[in-house]
Amino acid sequence: MRALLILLVVQLAACAPDYTAVRDWASQARDAMLPIEATRAPRPPVAPVPVAPVTQGGQAGAVLALQEGAAAWLGMLAFLADDGWPTQRENPLTDLVARVQPYDAEGAAGLHELGELMAYAARRDTRAPWLSTAVERSDPSFQKVIAALQRQSAAMAAEAPASPRSEPPGNVPPAQRTLAQQVAAMRQADADRQRVARDARVAALARVAEGHAFLVEHKDDLSKSDTARLLRVQEMELRRLVLLGVAG
Repeated sequence: MRALLILLVVQLAACAPDYTAVRDWASQARDAMLPIEATRAPRPPVAPVPVAPVTQGGQAGAVLALQEGAAAWLGMLAFLADDGWPTQRENPLTDLVARVQPYDAEGAAGLHELGELMAYAARRDTRAPWLSTAVERSDPSFQKVIAALQRQSAAMAAEAPASPRSEPPGNVPPAQRTLAQQVAAMRQADADRQRVARDARVAALARVAEGHAFLVEHKDDLSKSDTARLLRVQEMELRRLVLLGVAG
């Protein structure tokens, strides 16, 4: 009898959907959302990743809150895909919503909706079988958050001070011109590196939004091999963009 029970358990495990590709994509997407200095979650996640408090004020604080909120939702997806059992029954994004509200009402609404969905998932004791429903219900709110993050990040970039001039002024004595040109070249190289990193972070945001929409389009096929292959391609591209973003 014991041998029969073991056999049944093994057969059931073999039939369980494999959401590994979704878990890995969501984990990489979470990393792409966060600032460079933020702590990365273990893979696979052993517990829901807690939302980091945002203490910075102003527009920069709003951008950070949007990043943390998007990352929290992606962490939830990774946890569900690994058949995790969320337990936080209250909206975990309330404090982040307050940071965003003065700067982007639509982004704040998206964060609030995602937080309510996370709390609902915990109250309903959901696990991996709820994954397809989770991505479908969350996508409109998640897209609001990403759009707000793109808007606010672009606004901050537009207000940033211009890069210093690369060429030395014409009145530099000839003896110092070579040194001045070397310094100018170093500054230009640094500015180019920062531009590549900034462009990579912008591209990563767009990729994450596309990837989440892809999950919705394939919500009934999340465990299939074709879907997994496409998700792995997206995960590799996100990893490349994250590395470029860090290099700046």
